[in-house]
This record gives sequence, C-alpha cells and structure tokens, in this order.
Amino acid sequence: MLTWSMLTEVLMFAGVAALLVLVPGPAVTLIMKNTVLHGARHALGTALGVFTADLIWAGASILGLTAVIVASGPAFLVVKLAGAAYLVYLGVRLLTRRDDDSGTGPLRGGGRRPRAFREGFLCDMANPKTVLVYASIIPQFVQPGAGAALHVAVLGVTFAVVGLVGLAVYTLLFTAARSLMVRSRVRRWMTRVSGAILTTFGIGLAASAR
Repeated sequence: MLTWSMLTEVLMFAGVAALLVLVPGPAVTLIMKNTVLHGARHALGTALGVFTADLIWAGASILGLTAVIVASGPAFLVVKLAGAAYLVYLGVRLLTRRDDDSGTGPLRGGGRRPRAFREGFLCDMANPKTVLVYASIIPQFVQPGAGAALHVAVLGVTFAVVGLVGLAVYTLLFTAARSLMVRSRVRRWMTRVSGAILTTFGIGLAASAR
C-alpha cells in the first residue's frame, strides 16, 4: 500500500523522470524520423515500443537484474555494444536511404507500423542509460523495508508512463511541423540529419564502452 511519504517520493521521481525524458536522445530521433517519413501513427508505434521495453526493464529491476547487469562489467559492456551497433545500423540505413524510398504515404498492409514498434523496442532494450535509470536512479527513491518491491514497481511504471507521454508530446510537435518537413528537399535533409544523429549516438556509445 502506498503511503503519503512514498507518494511524495513518486511525485519527486516523476519530476526527475520528466527532465530525463525532455533531453532528446535516440528515441526522440526515431520519433522525428518516423513522423517525417511515415506520420504520427508510426511515431506513436515507436513510442509504444519504448514504453514496452521500459516495462520490461521495470520488471527486471524488481527482480534485481538491472543492478546485476550494471555491477557486472562484461554484461553491461554487452548492453552498450549492442545499443551502439543498433544505433549505427539505423543511422547508416537513413544516411544511405534512396530519395525515392522516402515517401510519407502509408505502406500496403501497414508493414511499417510493426517496424516502428520494433525500432523503439530494440532501441530502448539496448539503451544503457535506461538500464542505469532502473539500476541506479530509482533505488535512490526507494524506501527500504517490506514494501520495497512495490515501491520499485511503482517508480518503474512511473518512468515508463512519463517516457510515453514525453514521446507523445514530441510526436505532436513534429506532426505540427510536418507540413514543412514533408517537402522533398526538407524531408531528405531531415532524413540525413536523423541518420547522422543516430550514428553519432552509436559511435559515442561504443567509444564510452572502452
């Protein structure tokens, strides 16, 4: 059962989570890319993929697995390198994307939506910063005792929800500017910028894994 003290700490953590979410990262870049190329529905699919991954990490934090990953140098290195490789892969795909493959209309069968979800899911599952949130930041707000597991669960879900809301807000902002962004020249420029950002994130992450 949530106590008043626990509720206060949850609200404080929600504020911290909001600040973390507001800082643009790979997930926001994917939201921008999918909004420009495929529209808001695909961007929201990416947001749901990130949300699902956050919930999985929340479950892992309850079991103490995130702390084990961070404490284990090789395991955390694997997460970092996997995340770096995936970001570079996405970035290079955008940088080498053909102009005639940058259409913004819906694809037959809605095939892009599962891909958008998968991109968000894999990006967050292989994001070491997400692991650190669940392994290092959340425990600082947890009260020791019999209700610790519930507290971790509440904070974990809070972070996931705040993240989903933040990505939805970014989707709305990018959608509002989409009428300009879908112009062929601007779209090509935004696609290349998104690819460069993702590749830079990946290279930076790989360099930090040394």
